[in-house]
Amino acid sequence: MKSRSRIVFGAALALTLALPVLGRADGKDGKDNDRPAKEWTVNFGQPQPQTPDAAPVGAAVTHFLDPNDLTIVKGDSVNFIVNGGGHGIAIHPVSKKTTRADIAEDLCDGNNNEANDATNPAANRRARAAVCNGTVVTAVVINGTPTLVTGTQNLDYMITDGKDNLIIHPGFNVPAAGANNPRLDDTEHTHRLLGTSGRSTAGDTTGLAAIRDNPAGAFLTGSAAPATVGNRINVQFLKTGRYLVICMNRGHSLNDHMFGFVNVVNDDDD
Repeated sequence: MKSRSRIVFGAALALTLALPVLGRADGKDGKDNDRPAKEWTVNFGQPQPQTPDAAPVGAAVTHFLDPNDLTIVKGDSVNFIVNGGGHGIAIHPVSKKTTRADIAEDLCDGNNNEANDATNPAANRRARAAVCNGTVVTAVVINGTPTLVTGTQNLDYMITDGKDNLIIHPGFNVPAAGANNPRLDDTEHTHRLLGTSGRSTAGDTTGLAAIRDNPAGAFLTGSAAPATVGNRINVQFLKTGRYLVICMNRGHSLNDHMFGFVNVVNDDDD
């Protein structure tokens, strides 16, 4: 496990299958093609009806994945059901032994309030929201200039996996200081499997420039009530490995620790 946080200050419905937080796809012995591919469900955000707190914590307590660690077989697909608003989904490969603590320690508040997530997750999220939010002002240096950054989600973080590989480097988000990074949008450090928000590709010359060149992109439409249907993103996993699934909303991920994992195994793996 990594030893310390790397915050850089100087430079729709419940799960449709009865699964615990750690899910496992049941397969037959033999090769991958001996078993028909399955579809699995992950709620991206608390399933409806959501139960946000009153201000100032608000929706921070709803920002989690259910289940937050799912094991499937290569060739299976996952339906990410978007609940609530303001979400974007990014999927990055990480080392196979990467733990939740490996990712959490690189976010705001580090590993604090993570250890008891299985027993009292709402209390942990409230505790994080008290120190990681949009009102905290931090003095930093950006491009050689002393700058006050409002909101812990706008600071610069370096998210690494269990092998200390850099997975996501979001940069500062202070447009006035020349740092315009409104999303958790990094395609440089891994072969990102999915990114639903953020910048268009560098080679894209089509479409309206105002849309193409907007670094924010659009967030997904989530369900606003039990009777409404939000976006559902289906992703098929064709390679074994461990994948980080994280919200591209900086406040949700960097402040609220809205992330989880999909573990992809061969059909004949133990």
